[in-house]
Amino acid sequence: MSDNPETSLADDLRDAWKNLASFGTPPASEIAARVLPSWSVGLDGWLDRLTKEYLRDYCRRNSHFKLALAGYGGGKTHFLLSLAARAIEENWATCYLQCKQNVSLADWYGLYQFVANSIQLPGTKNRRGIKLIFQAALEQMRKRAAGAPEPEYAIDKMVAALEDEDWPHSSFATVAAALLNHLRDPRTDPTTGEAALRWLRGQPDTLTAKERQSLHLGTLTAKGKALHGQTLFYSLVKFMPRAGVNGLALLFDEMDSMMNVRGKALEQIFVSMRVLLDAPDQRMDRLPLFGVFAAVPDIQQLMQKAQFLASRFKVVLPFHQGDDNAPVLDLSEIGSGSQNEMLRAMGEKLLQLGIQVHDWKLNLELQRKNLKNLAEVTAKRRLEVNARRLFVKTWCSLLEDQSRNGETEKTESELSNLIEGIYSGFRQVEATPTTNDLG
Repeated sequence: MSDNPETSLADDLRDAWKNLASFGTPPASEIAARVLPSWSVGLDGWLDRLTKEYLRDYCRRNSHFKLALAGYGGGKTHFLLSLAARAIEENWATCYLQCKQNVSLADWYGLYQFVANSIQLPGTKNRRGIKLIFQAALEQMRKRAAGAPEPEYAIDKMVAALEDEDWPHSSFATVAAALLNHLRDPRTDPTTGEAALRWLRGQPDTLTAKERQSLHLGTLTAKGKALHGQTLFYSLVKFMPRAGVNGLALLFDEMDSMMNVRGKALEQIFVSMRVLLDAPDQRMDRLPLFGVFAAVPDIQQLMQKAQFLASRFKVVLPFHQGDDNAPVLDLSEIGSGSQNEMLRAMGEKLLQLGIQVHDWKLNLELQRKNLKNLAEVTAKRRLEVNARRLFVKTWCSLLEDQSRNGETEKTESELSNLIEGIYSGFRQVEATPTTNDLG
C-alpha cells in the first residue's frame, strides 16, 4: 500500500467496491474504518447512543456487553465494523474477532491468543498486536516523564509501580515490566525481553526453562491454561489506559458458529460468557471494556438452556424503542421505519462511490430511476436473506453491467429477475458457508 494517504484511500475504496459487488458485504476489518462512511446509512443514530452511553461514559470504568441479532445477511458485520470505526474515533482500542476462524469462548487460552494478535490501536492502520500496546504505553510514560529532572529515572519508577497493583494475573506486572524495559533499550537483556513478548502474545509454551526463570514464571500445566488465558485477558484490559486509550471494544462476529456444539463444550461457552458479563472477582471489576456478541436470532433459543443468560438477555423495552440499557440490539429494526428510503439513500452513496472508484460517465437521471425502482422492488420482497445485503449486491452488479454494456432503464420485471438470481446465489452460500459469508 502506498504511503500517500490519498492514494491509500483510493486503493481501499476500490477494494471495498470489489467486495460489495462480489458479496454484498463490508470489506476487511483492516480498512473498514476508512471506507464504511462512503455507503453506510441508518446507523448513526444507534452509534451515537452507544457512544454517548458507553464509549464516553459507563464503559470507561465498567465492563458491559450487548447481544446484536440479525438474520443471514442482516448487517451484523457491517454494524460491528461501523461500531469499531466509531470506537477508534473515540480513542478506543478495538478487537474484531470472526468466530468462524476457530475463535471460541470454550477455550480461554486460545481466545487470549486471538485477542493479543488482533488488538488494534487508533491510528495504527493495518498494524495489530500486543507489542503495539506496550510501545504506546512506553510512549505515554516518556511524555509524562519529559518534564522530570531525570526522565529515565522517572520512567524506572513508573515501570516499577506496576508491581504495586493487584493484577488479575499474578505474573502480569513482572512480565510487562520486562517487556517495557526491553522496548526502552533492546540491547539490554534481549533474551528476557523477547521471552516476555512471547508470553504476552499468549505463547508461554515457547519459553525455555531459563527464560521462565528470568521472568520468575512457573511451568504452565494443561489444567491451568484456561485460568491463565482468562486472567491474562483481564490484566490486558486493565492495562489498556496506560497505552493512551479509553478502553477495549471487543467484537465477536458470527457467535452462532461458535455455539454449534453440544454437551460440555456448549456449557463451557455459557460459563465463559457469564465470566465476561459478570467478572468473577474484584480484580476484574470496573475494567474499561465494551463488548458485542453478534449472532442470528436463533441464538436466543439456544441460550434458554442457560438460565443465567436467558435472564441476562431478556428484553423489557427494546433498544430501538429508546432504552439504551437494553441488552439486545435487534439490527432488523435499523431503518425499518422506511426501508425504501433507506435503500435509496444507500444506493445514492453507492452510485457516487462507483463513479469515484471507476471514473464512470453515467447518465445520473437514468440511473436514479433504476435506483428508485430497485429500492421499491427490494423493499417489497419478504426473503430470508436481508434486503440490505441483497440490494447492495444487486445494485453494484447492475451499475457494473450498465457501465460495460450500455445504459438502459430497467423494468420492474427485469429487476425482480436480477434480484431472484442473486438471491438464489446467496441461498447456496448459506447452505455451504465460506469465509466470505459475513452477515
